[in-house]
Amino acid sequence: MLALLVPPAQVQEIPAPPPGVELPSSLRPKPGSLELWAFDQETFDVQAAPGKAALRVNVDGRTWRFVLVAAEGRIGVLTLTEWLKTALEAKGWVWQFENRGVARREVNGQELWIRFSPGASGELKVVVVERREAAAMVLLRPGKTPELPKSQEDFPYLPPWPGSKIVSCADSLNPVGVELEPGKQAIVTVNFIEKEYELPGPVSSHEFLTVYTRALMNAGWEIEGRFRGTLIQIQAVFSRDGRDIRATLRLLENSMAISVGDVGAQRPR
Repeated sequence: MLALLVPPAQVQEIPAPPPGVELPSSLRPKPGSLELWAFDQETFDVQAAPGKAALRVNVDGRTWRFVLVAAEGRIGVLTLTEWLKTALEAKGWVWQFENRGVARREVNGQELWIRFSPGASGELKVVVVERREAAAMVLLRPGKTPELPKSQEDFPYLPPWPGSKIVSCADSLNPVGVELEPGKQAIVTVNFIEKEYELPGPVSSHEFLTVYTRALMNAGWEIEGRFRGTLIQIQAVFSRDGRDIRATLRLLENSMAISVGDVGAQRPR
């Protein structure tokens, strides 16, 4: 069973400011610049006291990244900055580190963070985060009997991102270290099934790792590794109820892959 997730990231051609960010008529978002992520993370600098080192605060939530320009003509960054500062202060935003363009606003239960900085000539780069929790995903716990899904079927205990479509399924043999008996280690060859899916839209690496990690752990899996960089991947093991299942989940831009090896069902007896 999967909980409904907020629609994933979108890149909009005609941007609009995020809810809670009222822009003056002198500023407008640059067309084609807005990226909207259902869930991501940004780090904001907060000045605890004048002269003190900045604190770095991670904020998770719905994230907008866009560029602001003058509504008419090309205006320098300093003027753009003053226009935006005045507009934010008028709407009750509180500076967290004014010199670094970081402010926060909380109203009616909505907590917003903003950061702006110089971009290209006549442009301000802006990031806005509405703090919120990641959507929940509920995974079925693997049963006591091995499952063998057909090529066009999902793994019953490890489904893809909601709305994804399966595009390929392939088998591969891989060596895996196992403990045949207490104190006796061995390498066995295990058949892994890898299913690749087309995502309904871009998903941030932070959302992918956060949602799947929590779901796996809640279903009794152990996380062996998480990688975020050029490789976005989770490695997990399920070793309960007599099962030994190894799984790897990878985010591949507009697609994802799930590779599963049922080691317990294939190990020598």
